[in-house]
Amino acid sequence: MLAQYHAAVLTETLGPLLSARALKAIISANLRQDSLRHQINAPHIHFDNCAFAEGRAYIEQQHALIAAASDAPAMWAAFGRLSHVAQDFYSHSNYVDLWLDAHGGPAHARPDGINGLDPGLLASPALRSGYFVLWRDLIHYIPLLNRFAKKHLVAPDSHEAMNLDDPGRGPRFDYSIAAAKQRTVAEYRRAIDSLDPRRVNLFQDKRHDNG
Repeated sequence: MLAQYHAAVLTETLGPLLSARALKAIISANLRQDSLRHQINAPHIHFDNCAFAEGRAYIEQQHALIAAASDAPAMWAAFGRLSHVAQDFYSHSNYVDLWLDAHGGPAHARPDGINGLDPGLLASPALRSGYFVLWRDLIHYIPLLNRFAKKHLVAPDSHEAMNLDDPGRGPRFDYSIAAAKQRTVAEYRRAIDSLDPRRVNLFQDKRHDNG
């Protein structure tokens, strides 16, 4: 998912629940997950390369950091990191395709009807994600060569073939965004449930907006 859509998902779902300062910190941590280092060495941070077990373990690790944190910036950073991973699951895997196949396709199922938390689909053996291979796929990001590459050099199992990162990928993008919003809210509720009331207030930081 491109940066502006990660930011939009967080703003639309959590904007009313957090201070502007907290939301800004969470978005910043979310977007830092797209660093070149993570793109190359940490496919699980984007649920690429079918790294589903590793991606889920990373989300669990960040939830544990939130539960143990004593200060708001640490909570915000951990939630930003995990929210990026959770959101990328829907834009980098075939979850949307599996859900649509089970519900009659786009002609019979609207984006706002998707269930991004279907336990059967989340554990489906048919679940897969695209593979990013540096030597093969870097060409898609080189100016002047990328158009040719996108038209003629797309491997069927690649990230380039499977991603739903932006609206240009077609109508399935709207389903992935709707599912990402559901997952973001679910992860937020889980994070809040791990905190005592004082630290909930610390995480939400609403008093900051009120002066």
